[in-house]
Amino acid sequence: MNLTSRKHMSSVLDLIHKNHIRKPQTKKFLVLLTILWGALLLSACTYNTTRPDIAPLSKETPLEQKVSHSNIAELLNAEFTLQREGPNKAFDSFYKLASQSENLALIERLTHIAVVSQNRLYIEKSTNLWLSVDPTSEQAYSLKLQVLVKGDRPDEVTTLLTSAIRHKTSLRFLPLYLEEVVRDSDQVNTIEEAIAALSPESKRDQYVQLSHAHLLLLSGKYQSAINASKQLLAQPNTEKSEALYLILAFSQKNLDRFEDAIKTLQTASQRAPKNVRLLTPLIDFLVENKQSERAATVFQSTNLETPEKLQIGINFMRTLLEHEQPTLALETANLLPKKQLGLSDQIQYLTAIALAQLGKKTEAIKTMDTVDGALRANATSQMALWLYDAGKESDVNDMILNRTLRENMPEQVSAISRLHEEKGNIDLSYELLNHALIALPESDVLRYRKALLAETLGNWTVTEIELKILLEKDPDNPQYLNALGYTLLTRTARIDEAMNYIESAYEKADNDPAVIDSLGWGFFMKGELEKSSYYLKKAWSILPDAEIAAHYGESLWQQRHYKEAIDIWKAALKTSPGTPLLLETIKRLSPSLMDELEQDKP
Repeated sequence: MNLTSRKHMSSVLDLIHKNHIRKPQTKKFLVLLTILWGALLLSACTYNTTRPDIAPLSKETPLEQKVSHSNIAELLNAEFTLQREGPNKAFDSFYKLASQSENLALIERLTHIAVVSQNRLYIEKSTNLWLSVDPTSEQAYSLKLQVLVKGDRPDEVTTLLTSAIRHKTSLRFLPLYLEEVVRDSDQVNTIEEAIAALSPESKRDQYVQLSHAHLLLLSGKYQSAINASKQLLAQPNTEKSEALYLILAFSQKNLDRFEDAIKTLQTASQRAPKNVRLLTPLIDFLVENKQSERAATVFQSTNLETPEKLQIGINFMRTLLEHEQPTLALETANLLPKKQLGLSDQIQYLTAIALAQLGKKTEAIKTMDTVDGALRANATSQMALWLYDAGKESDVNDMILNRTLRENMPEQVSAISRLHEEKGNIDLSYELLNHALIALPESDVLRYRKALLAETLGNWTVTEIELKILLEKDPDNPQYLNALGYTLLTRTARIDEAMNYIESAYEKADNDPAVIDSLGWGFFMKGELEKSSYYLKKAWSILPDAEIAAHYGESLWQQRHYKEAIDIWKAALKTSPGTPLLLETIKRLSPSLMDELEQDKP
């Protein structure tokens, strides 16, 4: 099954809405927006489905009927165990009482305890008991469905659904659960298999048909999904749910039938004019179909409460920016409710991006500088990119150090350090790491990065100092041991000392290709070529990296295995043609190979 997936989407329809294909105008714009979308939890169709592994009951059901007088003491003991030792310890006591009494209120309480325990066996036992007393309980069917689907038991799912239909219990829980697990391909496949095995009569159930239409959409069978959805909508007794309209609309949209999709959502919105899950894709489809002004009219005409208006508006701004319409995005920002309910950072973030798209980078940076909260780190990273665009890379480090919260320092500084290096400003990267370590000297992440960068800059004495500081805190860390050993191996004549560190690292991480490469290269430096090629071959087999190839090839070359060496180098050049160490090794040992490769270029 061809399942799409995306983080932070709470249902399949939300998911597909956000994953319909969009092509931003430039790669640069994609970079600007990518860091925001992961943090924004306001999606077109978002609703709160936060739940534990197995969904709890809506509320704990009180005991409305008293148990028999002889069981009162046992019930009190069970309640005491529950309060003192938790649901797992109390389950057996409650199960015994519920089984003996067949008291529905007690069974419901037992099920609640099972759900809180997160124990699937307990949930299945309690729902089995519940259904034996009340075979029409939709809630019991729903909970047991989850257990069976999570356990990949499609045959039993089929039996469960058939039983529910036989007892005239609504299956509305089936499509709802399918929406919630859409990102889990195993669970979706289990549901699909179970539905396929239902009898023809059971397949006529409207909720089974709705789930089937949903599965058709997920598998890319859009026309079949359209046909199934329309057939359901045409039936007079079918619940005209938002899910049904969304399945139809997204199927139409995925076949590039935008006008049909828009009409479907308009029809649905007329039935439910305040439904955010319908309005948001309607607005998005209009923008994508180059009808942004019409989308703006839809947005302005919505009569929503402040939270929903903000949700729709923020998503509308995002969609407009994705399609590079910053002016309309700014106009939309001005139409948002003044009470922003803690969402002002998101609005400011999008406003800053709109200003940047209009070429107002200085104003964009000032606006982005006001962004705080969950988006603070993302805003800081974006400001660094814009400072580079403005030729003010020398201002980046001060901005990073001033804006970054202490708890975010390692991650933020590491990211900007890499940005400096990608831009060719290694000195700025090293300077940033130095200043960050003054502010946060306990950060092993930053110290290790500084040590590696110092070696790159030729300051290997600093590398040795920093790595020894790290090893004082964590003497068994194979990364630190290997880095120090390799530095001494390649920068000094202290080969025996270097090998002690590397061999210690190998004892602790004998399957790490970086460590194995260092060990093999150490034996090469000692002149033990057979040992060298043995370990380098092992490293190459685990990770066909260009630098490992350089070492392995040179070891083979020194043993006069010229053809094997050349084959290794050629293989590495195919995937990493620009690796300096590999190129230097080939030019030094086999310059004719480089000439040959140059001649082969078109």
